[in-house]
Amino acid sequence: MTHARSLIHIMACMFAGCANGLQPGDDAITNKVEGSARRMPAEWEPQAAVWLQWPQSWEGARVQQAFVEIVSVLARYEDVELVVNSDADEANARSALADVDLSRVSFHPIDIDSSWMRDNGPRYIEVDGQLVMQNWEFDGWGSVNGSRAYARDNAVPDAVAGILGLEIEQVGLIHERGDLEVNGVDTAIVSWSVLSDRNPDLSRDEITGVFQEALGVSSVVYTEGYDPLDITMGHVDGMVRFVSADTVLVGQDGSQLLDDVAGQIAEQRPDLEMVRMVATNAALFMNYLVGDGYVLMGDSRDADQNAYAQAMLEGFYPGRDVHFVNVDALWWNGGGVHCVTNDQPE
Repeated sequence: MTHARSLIHIMACMFAGCANGLQPGDDAITNKVEGSARRMPAEWEPQAAVWLQWPQSWEGARVQQAFVEIVSVLARYEDVELVVNSDADEANARSALADVDLSRVSFHPIDIDSSWMRDNGPRYIEVDGQLVMQNWEFDGWGSVNGSRAYARDNAVPDAVAGILGLEIEQVGLIHERGDLEVNGVDTAIVSWSVLSDRNPDLSRDEITGVFQEALGVSSVVYTEGYDPLDITMGHVDGMVRFVSADTVLVGQDGSQLLDDVAGQIAEQRPDLEMVRMVATNAALFMNYLVGDGYVLMGDSRDADQNAYAQAMLEGFYPGRDVHFVNVDALWWNGGGVHCVTNDQPE
């Protein structure tokens, strides 16, 4: 089945322009910045900005309204870098954001395909204390959209690196940033369901080696399994989040999936403290963004559950204001707050 699926994928990509994934024996990183120490900062560390890609017309007016709510909160706390596909898109965005203070919002014309910048956008690492950008391959969520071209989204990190004047490494593994949690020290959490779908010719040991080399982590923790309705096939940012270097928050909504994920993490890393987010809307709440002075999360429309989630996150992120925004339109399209935001560390 693997070879047959790979052949189908290759044939589709010949017509659609899919990402060129890493093959066994390839160098994992090209343009590698050499140094004695590298790490990926945790999301709760100081940030320079948050990047977003303004929704395309095909994604709908309700998705654009969700972006208005998100940007209106972000711009109160830190710089917002908004990617727009054209002058017309910028004019549309400015009109939609007419009631938002745009003094901290910058617009950048970059060709894009969609609004999910968490997944196709840059990853940032520190090499000997200096910020370096990475562009991992993006193919439009693997077998779900394997025949659809996302070549423009795949190239976005290169454009962002040019804007920021940062050195950029090219990482050959196909993977989305929404399927990555790091503790800022030595550990990454990713989904094997996602990685094996995107990179069927690579073994777990080979993929582990890529994360260790690219991010400077020593431990890679794998989850497995996903909701059949989840088009990402199991991104971890709706299931498990690091809230400190040694503590993970795992959703608990009564599903076997999240209990399995909790068990998988505990088995691989029993030294990590685990706390459960017990809520019917656990996945929505887990897909939050941490920024400078705030936590931004989806509104469940249930006052009691919102209050519970707010109290929990205020405990993990003291001194930060917790905000809820209506992301129903994003949720129906397959994601939430975290999925459309891409945080840039200082």
